[in-house]
Amino acid sequence: MKIIIIISSSGVGGSQRVAMHLAEWLSKQEDCSAKIISLKKTQGNQYNMSQYDYEELSFGYTIIGQLRKKIKKFKPDIVLSMGVPMTIYTVPACWFTGVKHIISERNDPAHFAGKALVKYVSRILMRTASGFVFQTKDAQRYYGVTEGKRSTVIPNPLSGIEHMPSQIYNGKRENQIVSVGRLSKQKNQALLIDVFAEIVLVHPEYKLVIWGEGSERKSLEEQIKSMGLKDKVILPGSTDQVFDKIYRASVFVLTSDFEGMPNALMEAMALGIPCISSDCPCGGPRDLIKDGENGMLFSVGNRQELKEKILMIIESDDLQAEISKNAFSIRKTHSLNTVCKKWLDYFKVVCGNGS
Repeated sequence: MKIIIIISSSGVGGSQRVAMHLAEWLSKQEDCSAKIISLKKTQGNQYNMSQYDYEELSFGYTIIGQLRKKIKKFKPDIVLSMGVPMTIYTVPACWFTGVKHIISERNDPAHFAGKALVKYVSRILMRTASGFVFQTKDAQRYYGVTEGKRSTVIPNPLSGIEHMPSQIYNGKRENQIVSVGRLSKQKNQALLIDVFAEIVLVHPEYKLVIWGEGSERKSLEEQIKSMGLKDKVILPGSTDQVFDKIYRASVFVLTSDFEGMPNALMEAMALGIPCISSDCPCGGPRDLIKDGENGMLFSVGNRQELKEKILMIIESDDLQAEISKNAFSIRKTHSLNTVCKKWLDYFKVVCGNGS
């Protein structure tokens, strides 16, 4: 089976990372090959794509024609679009080629970040797809399609396990609350800083460390300064050693207003860090966390609820240990092999040679 995976760029992002892992895994399977094509030139940070069968098309008016030529040349069984907005290019490029076209929604469909026209056109065109892959059941319900050949739900794979410590940290956890993610309004780190300002009054020994970069850095720095938290809240930027940096933290917090399937949360759980996440649309954290068992959920934007759950974890070593142990099992349920096999099984179903 031959698959072309379409991404929006080779920049550092969740959908790009899933595409890379899927392409690598598929290419190791018997009678499988995968090619990644980017429809937009990357600016800024990007993944190293040298180890993949990868091409970056020149973005412009000829993008559909360029892509169509690549499809005809490669002759894939499946074209997989990693994102709904790209359907304005990928659907016309697949017309009359006989190629099966699968579209994967990679974020909360209720929070479309692009232009209104792109949203309208893409959602009309996507109806012609051979199949759909969603990260969560909530996203699937949003589009009103049912499980089976027409659509399926496949979570993100947990990646990077080989770079993680093999066991849960069993020492005294550091007095540190951590978060990892792009500094953006969507991630709502401002809420976490507000809540931490109250936490530190009760537990002055704690610090908050938020790893990541983004457009909200200046605003967050001003917030930290105005609240007198310069010595307590740290924004160290991005790092390629994030697992080592957060491994011994007392709690990981995700405060997003909306998410698809948050990779940072999955990785923190796989490290055995007690995790708290907003119960945000489109349901990714809720699919990962059973509240009170392998993590904790709080209502989006609810400061008091978040404060209470942070205090519950940092004030109870027993609760920390129990949540850590249960969260660690994500290494099995969301392993790269388990998740990528679901993709391949669905490709076979869409092509008519699977159950």
